[in-house]
Amino acid sequence: MKKLLFLLAVGGATTSAALAQTPTQTPGAAPTTTIVRTVPPAGGLQQTPEQMVARRVQYLSTELGLSAEQQTKLQPILLAQREQLQTLREGRVTNGRRYGSPQDLKNAEVKFDEQLKTVFTPEQFAKYTQMKADQAGKLPGGPRRPMRPGARPAAPAPTE
Repeated sequence: MKKLLFLLAVGGATTSAALAQTPTQTPGAAPTTTIVRTVPPAGGLQQTPEQMVARRVQYLSTELGLSAEQQTKLQPILLAQREQLQTLREGRVTNGRRYGSPQDLKNAEVKFDEQLKTVFTPEQFAKYTQMKADQAGKLPGGPRRPMRPGARPAAPAPTE
């Protein structure tokens, strides 16, 4: 048993030492390239709204097959939507709530969808609404179910 543990310890030490060595290059060989992967900032906090909108336009154009004209029409709509949602969020924080009321957010979404209908073809808009529905299904806790009018959310269980 002691011999087995000793062999495992020696094997682990030599393996880690071998992996820590850098490979040597042979003379005359082409130098190896190192791939550096950059991680985008968490939540896009370091990006300007224009950069975030440009990234969103690029994503939608690849997913929906948008033309160059559609992309140019989409950019101001997305920027206006981002600014409107930011205004709703900031306005509600001062009133003691964290985000805009559900009705305000729903009205903004309906207004935005109406603007998108003028830019997208019917097929593109159908695919866009399907993408939104799929994304809502990926929310933590599953898709949100609408509550009955006048119903209150369940109170958390008391802890002792």
